[in-house]
Amino acid sequence: MGKFAAQLQNFLRLLCHPLVLVAVSLAGVFGAGRVEHEWLSVPFSLALVAVVAGILFLVTARFAFSVYLAWTIVGVLTLISAIKFRMKGFSLHFYDTVFVARDPEVYRFLVGSYLHLIVPVAAALTLGVAAAILIFRVDRKRGWPLSLRAVMLAVLVALVPLTFPAEASKDRYFYYMQGRHMSAFFVSLLDLRNLVVEPAFEQRLQVVIAQPPFADTIDCGDRAALPDIFFVLSESQSDPANFPQVGRGAGFLQRFAPKAGAPHPMQVETFGGGTWITNLSLMTGLSATDFGWRSPYLTITLQDKVAGALPEVLARCGYRTAVMTPMDFTFVNEGPFLKSIGFETVLDIKEIAAPFYHLRDSFYYHAAEAFIAKHRREDGRPLFLEIQTMFPHSPYEGRMEPDLKVEGEPFSDDDQAGEYLRRMAIARGDFGQFLERREAEAGKRGAVVLEFGDHQSSATKPFVDAIAGDDALARPQSLAYRTFYTLSIFNHPLRHSMPDTMPLDVGFLGASLLDAAGLPMSPMMVDLVRLRDHCGGRFHGCQDRAEVDAHLRRRVDSGLLHLFPQAAPLHSLAAPLQSAEANR
Repeated sequence: MGKFAAQLQNFLRLLCHPLVLVAVSLAGVFGAGRVEHEWLSVPFSLALVAVVAGILFLVTARFAFSVYLAWTIVGVLTLISAIKFRMKGFSLHFYDTVFVARDPEVYRFLVGSYLHLIVPVAAALTLGVAAAILIFRVDRKRGWPLSLRAVMLAVLVALVPLTFPAEASKDRYFYYMQGRHMSAFFVSLLDLRNLVVEPAFEQRLQVVIAQPPFADTIDCGDRAALPDIFFVLSESQSDPANFPQVGRGAGFLQRFAPKAGAPHPMQVETFGGGTWITNLSLMTGLSATDFGWRSPYLTITLQDKVAGALPEVLARCGYRTAVMTPMDFTFVNEGPFLKSIGFETVLDIKEIAAPFYHLRDSFYYHAAEAFIAKHRREDGRPLFLEIQTMFPHSPYEGRMEPDLKVEGEPFSDDDQAGEYLRRMAIARGDFGQFLERREAEAGKRGAVVLEFGDHQSSATKPFVDAIAGDDALARPQSLAYRTFYTLSIFNHPLRHSMPDTMPLDVGFLGASLLDAAGLPMSPMMVDLVRLRDHCGGRFHGCQDRAEVDAHLRRRVDSGLLHLFPQAAPLHSLAAPLQSAEANR
């Protein structure tokens, strides 16, 4: 044991040699170029490592220890950011610790789904800290006075603004979508000012001229003819026809769900994850991108600040509104947010007795059928039910339902893409069976089924890069954000077809459905349809942005959107829902 300890001590002393420190740091410079994906932001990344090392050196006076621990700290943050970017298309942001990291359900989901990624990160952190402790013991203190070390740190700190990436100065939100794994987290620290400074979006709306408020009315049409409405959130699904790399991609969606309507292209505002972002835009008729860096946290920041959303409109015309989610009610605060915009019932993972999040979609459809049957026995109201699915969600390292072979597989030479597409084929088969039940049970009331892909899968990123370029995630209108929707109608006449806009932004989808299917419409929804046509189906990217802002300001002045203190009071959600209960 003594011999091993001596050898270890000699090795650690070797690590502290200046030439070894130089070699390690040069390797770090090369690695920075790889993880930043271009060299323009590398000087800033290296300045950050130097500052962290300078702080440690100021405190400990141990040079080698400070250098190694600085590389370890920045390296672990870089690894976490790279993993998050791969899964979600968005780098690690400081606000992940402010908003999401305090939610215990987020940790349960991450451990349950991504333990194979968490373990290497934890191992790297543990080994790095252990190595730093050992190096601390053998690294001798330098005899430099504290004042000199403080001057050194001041010089290093001065390098940070001098090397700050120009890209991040122009648009920090999209900087986090460019794969700047090493620098993005540190750049995000500048967003801390947004906690106390009013965001630019709200500032812009405040100077828009006041608009006449929308009338507080709902056109319910013939209540006796209102159909049941079902929204199906097809998790992580996009149209394989968009990717030539996929064998037999054309017609994929309908081949495995032949009763589904023709797929229409739709543009969402998140990639690889962030289901709740797409769902929020669909239900509220808002663009999440308008809110910039707050996009992933809107279910928290917009709770009790939105009225007149799609579920509330339907509730005021007598619908029972319900949503079924594979996650916990509190996950990213989606349950409380959905309640606040008019959903009467939220069926979460506990309510549907799901043993785990990541189940085959048939489980969720069976749970939905049980809820539908109970509703029809006990409640005479028409039903609006959203079903959120899960099966095609990442990770794809393992084969789920391994004994189930799908006709045509493998669909890709890439193992992860092949598993993703196989799961999607299975999920579409389950969706097809759900449609068969809706057709069989349409009866006099009829049924309207809107299906939509919430975002693309991380498995499609190589396909997107090959077609749209490495910067596709930084362009909101790129192929990276293209999914689809389908509309299936059973025993219910359409007033007219859905818009042929190619593609349609998700913020317009809800109002477009109500309009096309002759469902209840509010003046705000009518104006959304007008705005859709005026902007060619684009919301955040509308060429006439002043018209979009006028619409949003009108919602503010109508008490339908509470974004700043001097806005009109938010309409109460309780009164419409109580009125609906009275009409049962």
